Amino acid sequence: MFISYEDAVLEVADENDNLSLKYATKLLADHGFTMDDVYADPGDVSPIALDERNAYALLNWLGY
Repeated sequence: MFISYEDAVLEVADENDNLSLKYATKLLADHGFTMDDVYADPGDVSPIALDERNAYALLNWLGY
């Protein structure tokens, strides 16, 4: 069975859909970014969601 990249990210999120620092850092690094990049230009992503490392918010920021 094929699992999408987005689903793979969501599988490692906690019950509140937040990623550990390790997984958030890897997600962003896989795309050539850091959390500093996200904070520097959050676009329409909630600062609270960024602080929580919300998987949906980070995927949205990456354009998924």
